[in-house]
Formats: sequence, structure tokens, C-alpha cells
Amino acid sequence: MKRYSLEERARILRALGTESRMLIIETLKQGPLDVGDLAEQLGISQSAVSQHLKVLKELGLVQDQRHSYFIAYSLNPQSFAKLEQMMLRVCQISYEHALKQKQYERQLRKERLLKLRAQLQAQLKQIDTALNLIFEQERSKP
Repeated sequence: MKRYSLEERARILRALGTESRMLIIETLKQGPLDVGDLAEQLGISQSAVSQHLKVLKELGLVQDQRHSYFIAYSLNPQSFAKLEQMMLRVCQISYEHALKQKQYERQLRKERLLKLRAQLQAQLKQIDTALNLIFEQERSKP
């Protein structure tokens, strides 16, 4: 399956970022409809529906089929399968990045804690040395 170019992905996401187009897609999930039926169900003008369908059709997300005097619009399953794969890759990249970021942060935290432990151990050694010196001085006093 051919991957979308960066430009194609941006164009598709912009097109899907319109509420009316998303409503059209959701409505067409129920089955094919003509412009008039879509306009009636969505409560928007037929010309607005036609413009949105034109954009969706140019992207290959919607297909049409002429039935005598009207045209039935439906979703293109192959395009949506391709779109689903694209979105999965986008989300997977984000997940992998977040995972690497967490691993990096854990490593930094571990290094800081090890450094702090070494500093505390050095300070404890100095305290032990000072206490031992005090105890020896007290023992040597008459």
C-alpha cells in the first residue's frame, strides 16, 4: 500500500478538520445517500454539501455512482483503510517518541541519584572520620 506524502497527509487532515465534512463521513457510514438527503439530515444547504463532497471526493475518501437522475455518494473503503494506516503510523511515532523520552528521563534521574549517593557516602565517611577522631581524643584523656 503506497504511503501518503507529507503534503497529502496535511491536505487530508485539513479536510477532515471541518465539522461538516466529519458529519458527512459519519452520515455516509450508514450507507450511500444523495446530496439532497445528506443536506436534509445534516441541516445544511445542498450547495454546501456539494462543496464538501467535492473536497472529500478529490481526496478519494468519497465515491459517487450515478442512478438515473441522482448521484449516490458513499465512503471509499480502500481510502479509509489507507487513512487508518496513516493515522496509526502517526500515533505510533508519537508513542515511540514518548517512550524514548521517558527512558531518557529515567536514565538522567538514575545518574543524578547515583551521583547524590556518591556525595552522601563521601560526606558520611568524613563524619565517621571526625567522630572517630573525637572518640580517640576522649579515650586518650586521663
